[in-house]
Amino acid sequence: MKKITLKYTCAVISGLLLNVSLVSAQKSSDMQEGNLLVSKIKVDGNSNDWTTPLKAFNKSTGLHYTVANDDKKIYIIIQTSEVNTTRKILMGGITFSINADGKKKSAELASLTYPVITGNSRRSAMGGGGSQRSFGNYQTMTQAQRDSMQLAFGQRQLEAAKDIKIHGFKTVTDTLVSIYNEYSIKAMATLNATGTYTYEIAIPLALLPVDTDKEFGYNVKVNGLQMRNLNSGNNTSRLGGGNGGGRPAGGTPSGGRGGFDFQDLMTPTDFSGKYTLAK
Repeated sequence: MKKITLKYTCAVISGLLLNVSLVSAQKSSDMQEGNLLVSKIKVDGNSNDWTTPLKAFNKSTGLHYTVANDDKKIYIIIQTSEVNTTRKILMGGITFSINADGKKKSAELASLTYPVITGNSRRSAMGGGGSQRSFGNYQTMTQAQRDSMQLAFGQRQLEAAKDIKIHGFKTVTDTLVSIYNEYSIKAMATLNATGTYTYEIAIPLALLPVDTDKEFGYNVKVNGLQMRNLNSGNNTSRLGGGNGGGRPAGGTPSGGRGGFDFQDLMTPTDFSGKYTLAK
């Protein structure tokens, strides 16, 4: 048995303090600083290819993220475990756009939106009348039952989301392409059993309408529920049991846990940054 001495105790305390400082140093900043050269990234909605924790946590959107590149593509991975943020994404997808200078009000030159949420994908996720009746009983469920139902709904909706909306890329005239397209544009998202949403995209550098030898800007927007979706014949109240409160993006309850904060769900949130390709 090790004899406890003053020297040994001081060494243990020093080690603990070092670990605390390392944890503090690993805390993500609000915006990514610098660039990142990567290799062998597979866009599959899985973070195993990435160094964690991700480089930044943006408080305004509730997203952890990293932007990176190799010699052929630019990549972004986004993750969140916040329930209401995931709801907003499943209502309207995430738009990643490129601009010239990284300022928030700059005009976008190219954009990619994924997942593209349609009436068909929602109906597919609902799985028919039985699932719709389950949503009607939402208020009588326990929180565990609600969480389980919403997780299953989100997973089915992502499985049904097979399209990417694009705009402004060089040599690409299509505005809606399959996730299996001929342009080597990749997008995939998953929702795991613990409720962590992971989103990955990859865009060939040759398609970007900017000088990739210089710094350029990007913007990430959580679109939320759009008015056109409310008028698409889908009763969105099935997704949460009415207008009774919910958790806004910051995670603070604004009412009963069973309801949604529809004002928050319909309010897009975004952030902008700058990136220079790593060589």
